[in-house]
Amino acid sequence: MNIRKFEPMPTRPCKYCLALQDDSVFTDFDVNPNGCLYLVRISFDGYGCCEPQTKIKEMDAVSSDNLKAYIENNSFQSPEVSNLLSKYFRENKSALWEEALVEHGLI
Repeated sequence: MNIRKFEPMPTRPCKYCLALQDDSVFTDFDVNPNGCLYLVRISFDGYGCCEPQTKIKEMDAVSSDNLKAYIENNSFQSPEVSNLLSKYFRENKSALWEEALVEHGLI
């Protein structure tokens, strides 16, 4: 998985934005009061922007802390980053566009 940090846009408020797969996917994450990350929206080339209408599961505390550290250090070379994101997308695929996740190699 190709990952880079992307500055959040004012029209898409979130704490962290990641550009995936050579900028063909953008993920917007926010942090809940417990400090855990959750996906606010994900946009895919060829599909559009998915804002989950059903309750999306938050990332567990350890995974959230690890991913936040990778993002804040702008360090995406570790395979753990891809594994964390893929696991999270698989866990929430019913609330997201599963076909788009598969087509873009995220699950």
